[in-house]
Amino acid sequence: MRLLLLSDIHSSFENLKEILTREDFDAIVVAGDITHFRPADVFKADSILAQHTDECFAVHGNCDHEKVLEHQYDAIRFIHRRSLRLDDFTIHGIGGSGITPFNTPSEYTDGEIREMIAELKLEDEGKNILLTHCPPKGILDKTYSGAHAGCNAIREHVKSFDAMLCGHIHEAHGVDDKITLTVNPGPVMWGRYALFDTEKMEVELRKI
Repeated sequence: MRLLLLSDIHSSFENLKEILTREDFDAIVVAGDITHFRPADVFKADSILAQHTDECFAVHGNCDHEKVLEHQYDAIRFIHRRSLRLDDFTIHGIGGSGITPFNTPSEYTDGEIREMIAELKLEDEGKNILLTHCPPKGILDKTYSGAHAGCNAIREHVKSFDAMLCGHIHEAHGVDDKITLTVNPGPVMWGRYALFDTEKMEVELRKI
């Protein structure tokens, strides 16, 4: 399956539209921060996405209010704390982020994130892919200041997954396969995104 990987849209809808018109894909995954603190913007994003797909799997980011999880959408399907079988893999969702200095809407302690991960249903057959807003600690999580702002609880489970798709740290976009294939496509608000072939486990980072 060819997945279009998006993250950190932050209500940058013109960039979102351009990316969607450029690429061919089977489904879309969004690693959070669809909105920039305005919950109603998720409906705007959904309207744009629905013009291109009815298969969009997402988690919320720390800048998305949890209330966005309460609604039904035409394209977006939130999978926070859920596991869903797709094609030859199972995708698992963990939204929000660890605790930040900024008091954003959806932040969780390591203990809370460990409980969320425990609820996921990993499959023995096929690949297990984690869709998470927050990266694992020490992997694609280095900020401009040099600090590693990833999540300890997610890092503890890196080896449980065949791939991790994340975002959150805009400047840490890239691919890391030292332990588990981990991808931060970069923020849509900067025109960044990625394409992921789940059969070949190959990633292409792109920018408009």
